[in-house]
Order: sequence, then C-alpha cells, then structure tokens
Amino acid sequence: MLVKDKVLVKDKKILFIHPPTTVSYRIVGKLKYPPIGITALASVVRDNGYQVKLFDGNVEKDPIKNIKKVLLEFKPEVVCLSYTSLLVDGATDVADIVKSINPNTIVICGGYHSTVRPHEVIQNKNYDFVVVGEGEITMIELLKQFEAGDSDYSKIKGILYHEGDKLIRTEFRQLMPEVDSLPFPAYDLLDLDKYSSLASTRKPYVTYIRSRGCPFNCNFCGVRSMFGRKYRSESPEKTIENLDTLVRDYNVKEINFKDSDFLINRRNVADLCRLMIAKNYDFVWTCNSRVDRVDDEILDLMSRAGCSLITFGVESGSQEILDNLNKDAKIEQAVEAMRLTKKYKIKSAVDMILGGIGETTETLDETLKFLRDIDPDYASFTYLTAFPGSDLYGQAIENDWFIDKNDINDYGYEKLQINATKMTDKELSKAYRKAVTSFYFRPKYIFKRLMNLNFSELKNSISGLFIVLRGIFVKM
Repeated sequence: MLVKDKVLVKDKKILFIHPPTTVSYRIVGKLKYPPIGITALASVVRDNGYQVKLFDGNVEKDPIKNIKKVLLEFKPEVVCLSYTSLLVDGATDVADIVKSINPNTIVICGGYHSTVRPHEVIQNKNYDFVVVGEGEITMIELLKQFEAGDSDYSKIKGILYHEGDKLIRTEFRQLMPEVDSLPFPAYDLLDLDKYSSLASTRKPYVTYIRSRGCPFNCNFCGVRSMFGRKYRSESPEKTIENLDTLVRDYNVKEINFKDSDFLINRRNVADLCRLMIAKNYDFVWTCNSRVDRVDDEILDLMSRAGCSLITFGVESGSQEILDNLNKDAKIEQAVEAMRLTKKYKIKSAVDMILGGIGETTETLDETLKFLRDIDPDYASFTYLTAFPGSDLYGQAIENDWFIDKNDINDYGYEKLQINATKMTDKELSKAYRKAVTSFYFRPKYIFKRLMNLNFSELKNSISGLFIVLRGIFVKM
C-alpha cells in the first residue's frame, strides 16, 4: 500500500526488468532477442533525468540469484516490469522477490499483457500500478508525481491502481500520433554479446522496431490491442539517424527489424532502402512481412540495401485454414513471394500455425506438401494459441476450445492450449512432430543447408537442431 502525500522517489533510481521465460515457453524461450520495447522506454525515462538500469532475465543463467543481487546493490525506488502473456509467471516471481527485499519499492507493470488483461494483473498484491497501452508519457507523469509526493494519481491517464479497497482505472490514454520524437533506445544498458537468433550470421546483433500499429485482421494476433489499427512509422531519415548510431557506437553487424510487418508502408521502406544503399552500411538485416507486400521493385531495393532474410507469416498451405484465420491472403501470393525472394537471393523463413480453425489431417498434409514445394530456408511451427487481446481468445471461450478448462491462460506456442480442429489432441500432437521432421529432415533440405553454411550458420543450425529435437520429444 502506497503512503499518501509522501515523496516516493528521492534518488531517482529506476530499474527496468524483462522477466525470465518459463518452463512451458520452451523453444521460443531459447531465442535471445534484445528486449527492444523496454529498452526504448528506459531511454525515455533516462532522458528525463532518472538513473536507470535494465535487467534481462531471458539471458541470465541464474536470473533469480542475479536479480536479487541487482536489487540489493542498485536499491531502486521503482521497478518497471514489461512483459507479454508468455512471461506472466516470470513477472510474478520477480515481483515477489522485489517486495520481499524492500516492500516500499514501487512496482509498475506495463507491456502487452498488462494492456489486454489489466484488471487481472492489478489483482496481484505486489503490483502497485498497471500501465495500459503505450507507456512513454504515462511513466514520466507517474515518476514526476512520485517525486512531488502527489498521490492524486486519478489525473494520470492510462493506469490502474488501488486506493484502499477501491480499484481505480483512469481515463484511456490515446496512442501517440507519431513515433519520430522517441529517443534512441538505450542499447548501452544491454550486453549485446548475449543476443542472437537461430538465423543470425553476424555479431553484434540487435533488434530494432521502427513502427507501431497494424491495419490487418488476423484473428490470432493481438498487436491491434496494444498499438491500434493505425500504422505509425518512423521517417526514413529518423531510422537512418539511428542506424548511424548503431554502426558508430555499437559496431552492429546484424539488425533484425522486429516490426510486426516491415512492409506495410512500402513507399516509406523504398525510401529507407535508397538511403541505406547510399550509406553502404557494413551490416545485414532481416525483417517480417506478409506474403502480399513484396514485388520486384521493393525486393530489388531491399536486397541492394543489405536485406539477408525475410520472415513471412504464411501460417498454412490450405486456403480454407487461411480464411478461417482471417489472413486475407492467398496461397498463390505465398508461392509468388517465395519465388521473388529466391530471385533476389534473399533467404526466406516462414511462420506456420498448426491446428488452425477447422484443421484436418487432409489440410495439414496439404500444408506439408505446400512447404516442400515452396522450399523456404527456414520454417517455424507453432500450435494455434489464443492470447488475450486477440479475437481468437474470445472465439475459444465461446466455442469451448480450451483443453485445460481450469487454466485457459497456460500459454506456450509448443504446447496445446486450444483445439479448434476436427482432430483429437493426440492426432494434433503427432502432426506437430510430423511437420517438424518432414521439413527439417529431408535429404534435399539437409544437403542444401550443408552446402550453404558458413561457420556462424553451422553453429546456429546445431543449436537449432537441439532445440527442435527437444520440442519434438518432450511431453506435449
């Protein structure tokens, strides 16, 4: 319980924590991506005169031990947790530790899960505030009031908190109209040597996000719940300014643009690529895209600008399943995207969802044949998962698709959470194993990979093999 009308922040020490992954978050939890969202927020807070540290539990060998050490040494007055629905358990554990060391430390939760399930999150007695939506302005307003000893938090938009036994939810905070004004992310708070992906080939490796929002309607995605439908992107000039900093100050050699769809505004990306070509940067970069956003012109520019890999949200090789997922994409567009990507010598990865709404053994076989035909360089396979904030979550409740009715929030891409198919749970688990093995253990695929591997790719491929095997053979 916060003390009213008392100065809560004197030393201006703020600790940002990206919680450690949980056991159920198996395969994806092995991928070490820099937590760009919380890194960007830390930069905003630091630019307003606060001392900041960032602890990433996802890259620590013993996160619990090390987080205790950081708390005892740094003595933060405020701890900020930012996490997705997959990291709920890790965030809960961290908050327990924070309050056990110093009950007076203010704990603020933000990020995706706090935005889509704020009333659930605030029920945790260790959470003092929940920030809903984009947190840059909200965080600064909260910290300023802590400093001033002003406990009338009702005037701050976009938060939940308790006042005695009463739960207060303040007025909704509108999304930022633009993102160019945001400062350069605080990459200096991270040990970049600890980060990589299974497809990365060079280090130092970083992630970067230059846009927010998505106008599309995929029913399994919750991006719109966090960042809205309106697409807001950095100007090409702003991105170039930040890329210059990454090269000059961090000697970055690979950048993963983690935007949900890098190519929503193709004119913007085309202009960015022309500037990157003129700069002649010594780094490669990767991005995500829908299959209907690429053509000859944009891929030619991307290739010349250093793009080495595009991850496409293909999801399924069955048009029926794609339609059930509200992808608004055609199988033929995926085929063309793969053809063009190969033409411009850009590697391709595809995200595939198994167990789509109405899935059958026939549609899954159709998908596996489709994958062999388009032959991407990489493929990731996940079960259809209903995350809070997605349209699918409501559908799953309405149609009673959750497998464990007592714990519908047991998330994990490699664990069956819902069954919206015409198959049994056992058949679907078996199909997962079949999909992974039939793609990665083809003689043609193995030969192609071996012929094109450099040392970094060989190392990543070996690591990826162990992760894939673990995902196949552990209990589903």
